[in-house]
Amino acid sequence: MKPDGVMPSGFFCWLKEVYSKEAWTIHAPFSWCWGEGHESLPPRSLAEVFIREVRPRGRRNEVLYIRRIRVRESTEYVLRESSWDGRCWNHRDLFHLGDDPAESIVYPGGNGFYFHENLEARLDELRVKYTQDQLEKIFLPYLKPHIRRILENFRGTHSAAGRWRGMSNEELWDKQKHLHSFDKRRLHFLRVGRIDMGSLEGRPWKFLNVILEKSRDEIEHIIENMERVLKPHEMRLYLYTALELQACFPNSLLKNHPAALDPEQVDRYFLEELCRLNEDEEFFFGQEDRDRSTLHPYLVKYVCFYFDHFFGNLGQDAFVREFINRRRAYVAPPAKPALATQEACKVFGISMEEYKEMDRRELIQHYRRCAQFMHPDKGGDHEEFVKMTDAYDCLMSGK
Repeated sequence: MKPDGVMPSGFFCWLKEVYSKEAWTIHAPFSWCWGEGHESLPPRSLAEVFIREVRPRGRRNEVLYIRRIRVRESTEYVLRESSWDGRCWNHRDLFHLGDDPAESIVYPGGNGFYFHENLEARLDELRVKYTQDQLEKIFLPYLKPHIRRILENFRGTHSAAGRWRGMSNEELWDKQKHLHSFDKRRLHFLRVGRIDMGSLEGRPWKFLNVILEKSRDEIEHIIENMERVLKPHEMRLYLYTALELQACFPNSLLKNHPAALDPEQVDRYFLEELCRLNEDEEFFFGQEDRDRSTLHPYLVKYVCFYFDHFFGNLGQDAFVREFINRRRAYVAPPAKPALATQEACKVFGISMEEYKEMDRRELIQHYRRCAQFMHPDKGGDHEEFVKMTDAYDCLMSGK
């Protein structure tokens, strides 16, 4: 490259020759040509554009998904796209679906359907690369139930996480090491439900594959759908764990039992960690246009989650009772000696020959006849009735 930052004409040919031998793809056309009126670029800008143009082969470039958003007092849906720009994963709005995505589906008759021409025209206008199979997959939850069941039978149970199968632990960790700890801890709690999860760093986890190579908005979309399974008493525990508030109580034996901690301290630490996350550039990587003066919409819902719910138990007293109950010694009652078959027949008032000739139905009928006059409610002796019932169980086990 010349000192003024202009790209020589032979540079592109050289790149193509070099990188075609490696696992890279160069996306033409390059905008730099020597002497064709293109403006000079400073070295830093040139490097940034170069990174955008040279990308590893095999990377998933775009993905479509339907995002649910709140607009004032109503809920609306937007078709969005996650794409790789050479530096990070970003998202963009493609088509507004209104308050019901099902309105973009047309049913001509039978089990057939197609998508509204306005939707496909908009995607073509934006030059979005998609297939009908991709559209069917993302609109599947909004199809008529009987058509959805048919498609699910034909689509099978293939998971998107399968594309990571066959990778070594080192290769998978190289993919996952850039994931944010808040995402890892959220997914771990949603999968396992444990507070004392320990460190998730330094090794790959298969359950994290679901958020690999996705924009921040798409990750929030996936986790938001998973959070629907949380029960009211789990909301605070979920956030306490995801924000790793245990680290705020390093010397407390109750750090994994937040209901037993000082509630005002827990509330204060929650707000501090949430505000710290709101300023975390790594978490919002690729979203330079966000308003840093207010809490991001991705995090606003967690304020509602936290302050609209309570921890699962009543506090320190409940924790102490649970602690004691878990450690109480349990002594099982002595097992009753099993009756021999011959003794059971004697108690039951039949001979061994009669027992062998009886089937289960006849044995049940004989037990009911005996119970009619031996039951304590009918004036019989309690101990004798229990002994007869034990004999009946013994004899039934042999049929």
